[in-house]
Amino acid sequence: MNTEIRANLKNAIGYGRTSTSRQGNSERQHENLIKFASSRGYELDRFFSDTITGKSKTTTRSGYKQMLKYAIKNRITTIFFSEISRVGRRVSDVITTIETLVEEHGFTLYVQHPNELVFKADENGNIDILQKSMLMMLSLGAEMELHYQSVRRLEGIEIAKRENRYKGRIKGSIYSVEQLLARHSDIVSLVKHSTLADTKIAQTVGKGLSTVKRVKLALRGKSTSTHIN
Repeated sequence: MNTEIRANLKNAIGYGRTSTSRQGNSERQHENLIKFASSRGYELDRFFSDTITGKSKTTTRSGYKQMLKYAIKNRITTIFFSEISRVGRRVSDVITTIETLVEEHGFTLYVQHPNELVFKADENGNIDILQKSMLMMLSLGAEMELHYQSVRRLEGIEIAKRENRYKGRIKGSIYSVEQLLARHSDIVSLVKHSTLADTKIAQTVGKGLSTVKRVKLALRGKSTSTHIN
């Protein structure tokens, strides 16, 4: 970017999220947000991301917490997101998170998709009713998409079972520690960066309590492999 142009850009930060390590990293979100921010007169000072399910509570994510801490410390007031589903896929969590960022911290939020939306406080320090209505619609869409993904997955399993193509997980099969931690990176993140109880972690990520315990055991380095029960 031209040095003179860059000098005229205001600083902002970006946040991204991918659900699993199999989806790769968030480089694409980062690159798109750089271009989007520039078109709005901003330069991304930093980009933060998490690899964790959208069902997870936003404020428990390590990348999100680092982003918020960095923004407050460096007095950055503008945050860019590629879409609302990157914030989360639960209506209540998304609305609470956005309201907190805008109404309590005073951030201006840019959401690239759809239609380059902006959420910011009005003269009373609140998100106005039209913005809040749009936020509710977008967050509801994100949660509905999560629901239909789950429905399609279960329907696919049922079809595969009827056609004798579904094997499921083989009882007694073994994952290495590295494979286990990569497969459950959302649990790893919560174990490392939160004080949530095992049952709460299981509820947050939508996985079994036994899986949480296996991940914690692997993190402690007490085994080099783990069995699927």
